[in-house]
Amino acid sequence: MNYEDILNATRSMVTEYMSGLDPSHDMYHVDRVTRLALDIAKTEKEQGVTVDLQLVELAALCHDIGDRKYYQGKETGGELIYTFLNEQKYPKARLVSKIVDHVGFSKELGWNDEKDDKEQVRWRNECHELFAVQDADKLDAIGAFGILRCAAYSGAKNRPLYVPNDKHIENISQEEYLNNQTSSAISHFHEKLFRLKSMMRTSRGKELAKERDEFMRNFVTQIENEINL
Repeated sequence: MNYEDILNATRSMVTEYMSGLDPSHDMYHVDRVTRLALDIAKTEKEQGVTVDLQLVELAALCHDIGDRKYYQGKETGGELIYTFLNEQKYPKARLVSKIVDHVGFSKELGWNDEKDDKEQVRWRNECHELFAVQDADKLDAIGAFGILRCAAYSGAKNRPLYVPNDKHIENISQEEYLNNQTSSAISHFHEKLFRLKSMMRTSRGKELAKERDEFMRNFVTQIENEINL
């Protein structure tokens, strides 16, 4: 199969997979992340960085496969993707799967460059294809779409939008984040979304995050103003 055939097969598989999820994690989200990831990767290339655009595109398309918020199987998302892409005879299936398994806020919270495997640390700090997909996924979690997605996910999970006197967790750890079942939507902004701008890994990601972060903060300020009338 040529790349276009592999891309089309992958898109069909992802479209079917995402069709069972709520609007915060649907195919429109995947398409936005893919577009952003390619924009970031192309900017990196213009700056002289070696980036494989096909690798970025496939990893962005597949980045939510196996997301633990929805998937309860034994395999990781990367393992699911490797099986699929290997069947399509894609030569870099293993690398796509590795990128997918490194995308996600909760995963990054668990990283420790001092204690983790040195080869893993080196790879995740040098793989620009990973950077592009990570930044793209974070960008769609903030700004106007981030607000919509937070509300949509909260509705799907019956999470309160706002809880008076709710105390959000400062500098939330991976364990706290994964076990935090009572957080309100507004607490989610403080615990996760307001941190994402500082976690961008590319110059383009940092540039795009500024306006989105400001818009999102203004929204939460307005919520607080309305509550405090």
